[in-house]
Amino acid sequence: MNTAIKPMYEWSGINWHKLEHNVFKLQKRIYQASNRGDVKLVRRLQKLLISSWAAKAASVRRVTQDNKGKKTARA
Repeated sequence: MNTAIKPMYEWSGINWHKLEHNVFKLQKRIYQASNRGDVKLVRRLQKLLISSWAAKAASVRRVTQDNKGKKTARA
């Protein structure tokens, strides 16, 4: 029984500009809340950023594609 799992998104079909923009907006909200001293909101937004699919996808792309050819540590 071969039940191949179809990916939710195709890597090449992701709108990377929009994804990076969404992550940046969330990071900006964290920065602004931090400047205001709103610790509770900062923590909540940080949890949101950590669990966000966009942030995870952007991180994976940064490590796998953007670092390609650079002198980064390899296992």
